[in-house]
Amino acid sequence: MPRLVKIKSQLKQNKNKAFLKTALAILLAFVFAVVGIGFLCTILLKKSTISIAVPIIFVVISLILFITFFILRKNLGILQSGVRGEEATLKILRKLPKEYTILTNPVILNRGITMELDFVVIGKNGVFIVESKNHRGIISGKTSKQNWKQVKHGKNDKVYEKEIGNPVKQSYRQGKRMAEMFKDFDITADIYPIVYFVDEHSELKILDDAELGVEIFNKENKLLDFIQSANGKHTVNSSELAKIIRFFKR
Repeated sequence: MPRLVKIKSQLKQNKNKAFLKTALAILLAFVFAVVGIGFLCTILLKKSTISIAVPIIFVVISLILFITFFILRKNLGILQSGVRGEEATLKILRKLPKEYTILTNPVILNRGITMELDFVVIGKNGVFIVESKNHRGIISGKTSKQNWKQVKHGKNDKVYEKEIGNPVKQSYRQGKRMAEMFKDFDITADIYPIVYFVDEHSELKILDDAELGVEIFNKENKLLDFIQSANGKHTVNSSELAKIIRFFKR
């Protein structure tokens, strides 16, 4: 089993914050609804002389909070899906030999740029940036375009279609920033950007017209084989490995 270096995940922090906001929104929605209905009942039963506007205000606030809850719940679902994807990818990467080191959620801080990565895998044969994507269905697009299309089938054969960001461009930028960082810190290791789709049943229809040098996989064996078989110009020695880890943990 490879060495694992865990760094605090911004995605997980955002998920936890989103969960708290969602729970608070639904709780307050119920509180305002109950209080508003209570005020309304006392007015109708002529047990209170307060204005009818008071319960109406409470009910309106409750409706706004319910709408907010559904919006927050959708965002929470997206974040949870991302976290599940990262966990599934880490489970796969941990099948690598012990000669490899896995960094979870390292952050590039260089030349005024801050960029959080999903995983960085370091071996003697190079440094691999693994961007994890938990998308299902048919993923189609061109590597030169900003957005791709995702089509998936739901219940009763209902078809859902939406645009997703091009992860290859994202991974390419990560590789470019890391190369700049390595240059600044005198590190000669080869860098391999990778986009990994966790769902092995996803169908990839990607045209690599931009030729950005980013590998795309949705099969566990192909991801692991590529990492272990890559053969670049430089060998990562123990000194460089320690330097890379220190940089990301600073």
